[in-house]
Amino acid sequence: MEKVSGCWSILDSFFDEETMSLHIKENIPILRKKWWPGNWKPVLDSKPFSTQEVKDLIDKIFKEVEHSSIWFLEIDRSLSKIVQLWPYRIVIVYPPLSDGLEITIAKPIKRLTIEDYNLDQEVLDLFKNSAKWILISWSPWSGKTTFAQAMVDLYQKENYIIKTVESPRDLLVSDSVVQYSFTYGTHDEVRDILLLSRPDYTVYDEIRNKPDFELYKDLRLTWIGLIWVIHATRPVDSIQRFLGTIEMWIIPQVLDTVIFIEKWQIQKIYQLQLVVKVPAWMSSEDLSRPVILISSFSTKQVEYEIYTFWEQIVVMPITEEMQSGSDSKSSMDEYAKHAIQLKLQKLIPCDFFLKIKWSKTLELYIPSLYKWRIIGKSWNVISQLEKSIWLSIHVNTFEDLPLANIPTQIRENKNYFEILFPKEFINKTIPLLVDDTLMRVTTDDNAVAIFKNKATIKVLQKKWFTIVDENKI
Repeated sequence: MEKVSGCWSILDSFFDEETMSLHIKENIPILRKKWWPGNWKPVLDSKPFSTQEVKDLIDKIFKEVEHSSIWFLEIDRSLSKIVQLWPYRIVIVYPPLSDGLEITIAKPIKRLTIEDYNLDQEVLDLFKNSAKWILISWSPWSGKTTFAQAMVDLYQKENYIIKTVESPRDLLVSDSVVQYSFTYGTHDEVRDILLLSRPDYTVYDEIRNKPDFELYKDLRLTWIGLIWVIHATRPVDSIQRFLGTIEMWIIPQVLDTVIFIEKWQIQKIYQLQLVVKVPAWMSSEDLSRPVILISSFSTKQVEYEIYTFWEQIVVMPITEEMQSGSDSKSSMDEYAKHAIQLKLQKLIPCDFFLKIKWSKTLELYIPSLYKWRIIGKSWNVISQLEKSIWLSIHVNTFEDLPLANIPTQIRENKNYFEILFPKEFINKTIPLLVDDTLMRVTTDDNAVAIFKNKATIKVLQKKWFTIVDENKI
């Protein structure tokens, strides 16, 4: 572990070994973030920093820049400046863009080597031999950039050619590493340079927008090794950020390893693989499709699956019950049922009731008047429905629905109609069959379903109702 010292700058007097950043605004006390990434605390100075003091500090910074060989003016706009004065990253914002003159100055306080992370040999072998397209993720100030620098040192020891893409250029790397910036070149220009110079590894700090993701894809498909930094609060979130920016099925081809950094330590390593299989919550072989498996490197267990479910992309956590093929109820069952209902509502011109049996079939109940219209001549209509939802459909009528023997009471007058259920039905949704119409009612805290719509009350009074027993379907 190496402490990062200053550069004989006026800024050295503002920092000590525990200060990560300064947040300065005119006429407000300086706020200092102290300790280390993931475990810092704010410390406020005792007296305000005046407008003149802020202006004087800005003047001194730019005078130092004029005489320094280790600086970059990363952004030079009329109301904002970003300067990299090794090792300080300085952001200056002027009114009226901000409501007061402000300066933010950040400095890494420690530089770690890969040995400081105390990684076991299996992880080191992964980084040295197998992982080529690495994503480093978590929130700001968690140690992502520090770990990226340690990876650069690791690959430099193997004499690999390494280049970085940063805005601003604040990675602390040796002179042999070339650092590019989008401040002075476009994505297309940087892409052309990297594709023609073919470094062994490109380090990118950090991915923010769609052109960044496109550049990642282009470099990966030419087999350039990648170490890229991205913000995400969970490891799987960093993968999800690729969804919608590049084609879903390309993701495992451009990303093989995700490293989750928290408090300067590796908390999780994920690996990605594309297979054709039945998603864990399904059981029918007819439902096989391409699935992205996200597995823990340490346990070798699949923790997430990504696949398409009709028009939607599903990122599904995998439980032990799913992996063992359990047919018990899960959140995915409800999600799938809801999605199928929405799909069928667009395709079926009548009320319906469904029961999903993940073995092979969907039990569909419809009014008897519509049965042959739904099946169609030579079964052509039902065949198209089955193709659209990837399930075999068994068509039934409402007369086939099993009925529940639940004691109820009725309270009614000309303004309302109430069905009183037993107490075990408090806050439950209950399917009712009213003639050839399916109606779902939700009870309140007293297990009462209340109807106030006059047309509905008339139908209930005239046709009456029966209760469908969903458990027997």
